[in-house]
Amino acid sequence: MHSTKPALLLLALAISATCVVASTPPPVIRGDLFETLNRTSQSIISGVVNATRNGTAIIVDFLNTLQNSTNQYTHETVAFAQKIADAVHKAASEGIAEFGYTLQSAIEGLHSQIDRVRNVLQRNALKDALAKLQEINAAANDLELAVNNLNDRLEEKKREYLAEIQVRWSNWADAQLERVDRETNGTGNEKAQEILDELLSRYAGYLHSCLEELQVRQATYEQNVQHTIEKYHNATNKLTAQVEQCVNNPLNFLSCRNGIQKALQALDPAPKELLNLNLEGIRLLAIGLNASGCVGQTLAQHQLEKPSVERELDEIIKEYLDQRNSTDDDSSSEEEETTTENGGSGSQESQDSSDDDSSSSQ
Repeated sequence: MHSTKPALLLLALAISATCVVASTPPPVIRGDLFETLNRTSQSIISGVVNATRNGTAIIVDFLNTLQNSTNQYTHETVAFAQKIADAVHKAASEGIAEFGYTLQSAIEGLHSQIDRVRNVLQRNALKDALAKLQEINAAANDLELAVNNLNDRLEEKKREYLAEIQVRWSNWADAQLERVDRETNGTGNEKAQEILDELLSRYAGYLHSCLEELQVRQATYEQNVQHTIEKYHNATNKLTAQVEQCVNNPLNFLSCRNGIQKALQALDPAPKELLNLNLEGIRLLAIGLNASGCVGQTLAQHQLEKPSVERELDEIIKEYLDQRNSTDDDSSSEEEETTTENGGSGSQESQDSSDDDSSSSQ
């Protein structure tokens, strides 16, 4: 159930990003596994490298740390996952904000230019451009809210999961340790603590795996957002340039209209694509709030394993009680032997005294 796929995918992201600036993969991982992971990660890592200028730096820092101590692999991948998630989210958010600013500027410019244009063909072309940009702007605003809400809600849910699970598991572990302490007078505490710590550490790793899967999903989604926004941002800039050319050459009416219509064709799918991304974010939020069932499965598996751990703790208690009973039995045997020896000496003394009395009488 708890595969290493998310962690390996994150490692693949690091390797793939490093390969952008290096001709060969680092010696951390090679062969078929590298090839498979590299293929899997290409769609995500391109978002990191393209979306943020320090994306490669993040990857290189991670690899340097990983190469220094492979024993810290799990800890480093968790930290790296958060860096990737933060970088991709920041790129998507900033991309949408910049796109919104460009749209607002273009809309304001069209409003002022329409009022100055007298030719009907030109005015209609500019009005078509204005209507399309206003439609796109509304969809982009909704998407910006959706992306930010998705990130905030998922972060909040992660904190809720971790807090709830920590309390639930800690209460049970504390109760078990208290039971061992009470039944063994503290002598079994150290061994019991090791068992409970191992269980907690293992399931904490499972939960991190669940969250890594969610981070990969979110990173993939926000990378798609960033790419889509970038595409239509460029198309909007081309439309704005065409509008400027049209306004600056008022005598070429047909060329003005045709140029704007051609530029608008690249923007025609924008409202629908932005809406689809909005809906995809809503679906991802629903999945994320349930953590794809991964958290629930982890809790269920932990619940199934608890009796086994409790039996291990019972053995610790039983071992202590057996040792204590054995010690008590040994003590009782020693006391009986001492009593017997003392009793035998008393009888001999009585016999000796009796013999002495008989001798005196004679």
